[in-house]
Amino acid sequence: MNCFKITFTPKAPIEDETDLRDLLWSYLGCLYKNGQILKDYMLIKTAECYTAFVTLPEDGALDEKYNNVYISDYLEKLRGFVEIGTEAVGKNLDMKNSCCCKEKPDWYMLYTNWAVEEPPVVCGRCGHEVPLYKLPHIFNEKEHNSVLGWMRAYKEIDGLFLYCLSDRFTYRQMNNPDSQLSKAGREICKEFEEATGVPFYYYVFHYQGISGNRKTPELCPSCGKDWKLTGEKAFIDYKCDNCRLVADEVPIVLKAMP
Repeated sequence: MNCFKITFTPKAPIEDETDLRDLLWSYLGCLYKNGQILKDYMLIKTAECYTAFVTLPEDGALDEKYNNVYISDYLEKLRGFVEIGTEAVGKNLDMKNSCCCKEKPDWYMLYTNWAVEEPPVVCGRCGHEVPLYKLPHIFNEKEHNSVLGWMRAYKEIDGLFLYCLSDRFTYRQMNNPDSQLSKAGREICKEFEEATGVPFYYYVFHYQGISGNRKTPELCPSCGKDWKLTGEKAFIDYKCDNCRLVADEVPIVLKAMP
């Protein structure tokens, strides 16, 4: 993923810049909630202009064809005050590349963890994250608020688990497919599957233990049927087509994606 610089140069002297700053923050916030930029964006003021540094899931993510109604509205208002320019800065070395598959995959996966900043939807073919603006909005929303809200909640719970805080509660939230966190995630999967027509799976986390001796159960934790994959597989080891659940023998955060 590449980092871009967006410059907002006033067309004329601005007496009170509070309204302009509010517009800029609102515009950037909407780009994030629509999945067109990642959460690491920042806004800087210089003597001549305002500059935003953003990470894009793909180089063409700011194309106006991806804008929702809110982004288009803020963009129209901004153009009344500023000239907007965009320039590629370079690769963000903290981010992996997004999915570049030209065709829809056979399945998607909802997945994140405490260290991931990329979108929480993974392509079942290549194992890379799918930009949210390429997916339909769900729950009658015009942004991806529910998806990003679930992602923030999961990351916070995973962070607490990592620091050994409330282990029983935090692990259950990520491990039990019927926990509150999992139910919210599986509802998101269900909505996405209905909207895309592509199977959407929910990732169930299994802690391997300090020694790595704890194994992922070979039976699906929801229906009790065999779900271990055999033969050639991509980046997961367990997959239940009936329950739309997936898991791994080694947490994905520790594995090298293809």
